[in-house]
Amino acid sequence: MKKYLIVLCALLMVFASTGPVSAEAAAEDKKTLVVYSSVNHQVDEDERKLDMLLSHFTKNIDFVHVSQFQPDDTKDTTHIFYYGSRNEQLPDSFLASMDSYEGTLTVIGHNQNQFKDHFSFEASPKLSNFNFMYLDGEKEEKIKIPLQSVFTVPVNEEIEVLAWAKGGKKAKPLVMEENGAYYAASPDVISPVSTLLGDVLHDIYQSSHEESHPGYIRLEDIHPLVDPEKLKETGEVLIENDIPFMMAVIPVYTDPETGRRSHFSDYPETLEVIQYLQENGGSVVLHGYTHQYRASETGEGFEFWDVENNTPIYKEGRDPSPIKRPDDFHTRDAYQDYMAELKDFERDYTETKLNKGIQELTGFGLYPLAFEAPHYTMSQHGYEIASEFFSTYVGQMQLSDENWQVMDSAPYSTSPSFTHGMTVLPETLGYVEPDNKQAADEIIQKAEQQMMVRDGMVSFFYHPYLGAERLSEVIDGLKDRPIEWIDLKEENTKVQSDEVTITAADGNVNVDKNTFQLFTDSKTLFHYFVQNTADKVTWTMVGVSSLSVMLFCFYTFVSYRRLTQNERSDQVG
Repeated sequence: MKKYLIVLCALLMVFASTGPVSAEAAAEDKKTLVVYSSVNHQVDEDERKLDMLLSHFTKNIDFVHVSQFQPDDTKDTTHIFYYGSRNEQLPDSFLASMDSYEGTLTVIGHNQNQFKDHFSFEASPKLSNFNFMYLDGEKEEKIKIPLQSVFTVPVNEEIEVLAWAKGGKKAKPLVMEENGAYYAASPDVISPVSTLLGDVLHDIYQSSHEESHPGYIRLEDIHPLVDPEKLKETGEVLIENDIPFMMAVIPVYTDPETGRRSHFSDYPETLEVIQYLQENGGSVVLHGYTHQYRASETGEGFEFWDVENNTPIYKEGRDPSPIKRPDDFHTRDAYQDYMAELKDFERDYTETKLNKGIQELTGFGLYPLAFEAPHYTMSQHGYEIASEFFSTYVGQMQLSDENWQVMDSAPYSTSPSFTHGMTVLPETLGYVEPDNKQAADEIIQKAEQQMMVRDGMVSFFYHPYLGAERLSEVIDGLKDRPIEWIDLKEENTKVQSDEVTITAADGNVNVDKNTFQLFTDSKTLFHYFVQNTADKVTWTMVGVSSLSVMLFCFYTFVSYRRLTQNERSDQVG
């Protein structure tokens, strides 16, 4: 009997240990195919936005343009998303494959009426405007949004409406399901439509889990010239409320008029405050190296995007020559060679900045655990380069290499294919605007909307120069919400440069660095090391001298007492 009990216990242990693995495997088994209809046949900002949403549920995602679709593309896929970003006649071979497809099909935007075997209704090509939306059954929790458009879908008994769009007095289906197929009647998935779609995707992927709402607060634009008193009092608000937080740190401040660069070694009081905050709940995020390009001011300028030309960083800031276009070349190969040279420059520039940023902060005892591009601007190639240094990215994402203003964020954490493995912790609530007296109320209202998504992220940033009062106002408004504040030290992050590797897990930060190389490669760190060493030696000498003086005084005092006692003894005798 005892033998059988032992075997039974062993079997139970095996099944218990394989539970989580099976769940993870199930998530990886959700192979997804995205078929899209972009004009240039390339993955663009629309598909990247969808990538951000879907990669919350699976990393196994393939993209194919509808004109290049082959029936074999559906092999082993569990989910297919057709994204119709424009009106067109779809290929017969694609439609035939969809007619026989037995997995989960989701259609977004245009051309829904061509999927007749999946839907009993046809969306009207006429668009209707709406400025409110809500999940089915939660009519009272409407999200007010800027005016957007939706295709009109007739409601019938066959369809189940999962999300609604409302304009005026009329509500129209926004996302619906019929016989296991789904349709999103919005022509795009840019925020805030993505908020509700992000929640519905849990149903599409049959991803059931307990509701939870991670969040973070990021203290922004911390550079050597920030006011250390305001920085500390702002950080203390978070410490007192037991909220772990992030600090977006810029190692170098550049004066736009003189070009003078200031480092944390020039402002030791500020450095001490950041080190104190790091030890008491704060995690450092590298926010660029100088947060500027050309002659712009640190914190105001862009670093990884050329705003004047609206291109990636393809040349030195002082180089006035324009970026050449394809029609400037006689052959396509010549243009591609030219573009390869530009991308080589971008890689060298980006690698240099990230290496310097990580190594300089580490030399000052500050350990970055994630990256945030200044103004959230960076090319797709830039994200690929950044992924070689960082496992975690914080903030919104730039989705276009044609226009830096095309950016967005998912409603939850994600790992889209264009970040090459980086986990993205999105910023979803904006920031406390200095001149907006209603900023705190607006952030709190946005937080409530984000929490309509069953694992929606609640995150915003705050500038310490505003002082502690306005941050306290926001925190007081969020206190009663079930937010699980993210501590980057608990998130299994990794940061790696030429001379430094930083890993964090379970609240511990481990730093592996080549100290000698670190200080000899940087004149700033070398001077800091020498000055620090000299200060320590000086204070050690002062300490030793002070101790010697104290011992001498003590010895003199004791000797005097003994002499006095001996004299009295002689007198008595």
